[in-house]
This record gives sequence, C-alpha cells and structure tokens, in this order.
Amino acid sequence: MTTYTPHAHVRWPHVNLWLVAVVVLAASLIGLGAWVLVDRYTGGGGATHDATTLVDQSNTAISNGDAAALTSLYTPDGVITRDDGGVTAGAKEISGLVPMTKMVNYKVWRVAPVSVEGNFATTFLQYTSTTGEGTDTAVYQFKEGRILRMWFFKLGTTPPFDNALMP
Repeated sequence: MTTYTPHAHVRWPHVNLWLVAVVVLAASLIGLGAWVLVDRYTGGGGATHDATTLVDQSNTAISNGDAAALTSLYTPDGVITRDDGGVTAGAKEISGLVPMTKMVNYKVWRVAPVSVEGNFATTFLQYTSTTGEGTDTAVYQFKEGRILRMWFFKLGTTPPFDNALMP
C-alpha cells in the first residue's frame, strides 16, 4: 500500500503587466505635470522665486509698453545685450526701448522655468511682433534685487551658440 502526498500547488496571482505599465505611466505623467506647473508658477526656492518674479515683471512691462515699470526693474547702470549684438546701457536708454516695442507691437513671455545659479538666472523667452516671432535664451545678472545685465542668445546664430552643432 502506497500513500501519496498531494502535490502542493502554489498559485501566484495573475498580474496583467500591461495594466501595471499603463497605471505607472499615467501616475508618472500626472506627477511630472504637477511638478512642471508648481515649478513654473511658484518658481521654487526664494532666489528662484525672486528671479522668476523679476523676469515676469520685465516681460509684462515690455509687452505693455510701460517704460517706468521697466526702468524700475533695472539698476541705473543696467545693460541689455540683444541677440543681434546691439547693446543698450543705462536706465534712460532702457526706457527708450519702450516706444520701439510699442511701434512693432512687441510681446514677450517666459516659456520655461527660471534656473538660478548665484546672481545669474536663465530661461527661454518667446516673442511676437509685427516684424516676426521667435524664441531666445535669456540670461540675467542680478544686483540688490534688480536686473544688472540681460543677454539674449539665439541658438544657431548668436555666439557662442553659432557653431555647426546647433540647429
């Protein structure tokens, strides 16, 4: 007489890997979207928030043609270097840019979060006017809570971004 022990079957629950992948992807996209929105509108830490505020106020002043507001955001010895190499230096000259921006209906806005390193910040700006539209990289230098210098760079045309590797 032989006694057989029953086979022990371990049943693993069935997991649909496609469903798990879709749920993880959806959760990741929701998290990424929330992070982008929070970063874009709150500006991160204190220095990043201050820089983001100055950049957005400058864009608003330029877009609205408000010379007094624009001048108040720059130091008296402020400098703007355009992507075509032109330089505007001093508060009076910076406020003098506003009539030109009104004439061509120049509008500018930030299209990326502001990155801050020390007294420098960088972001991407997009603009439209009656003469054209485009995107520039903008670098700012701050001094005592105001903009000391601003540089515009256009990828593919403005040094040092004018090499063969750029689009």
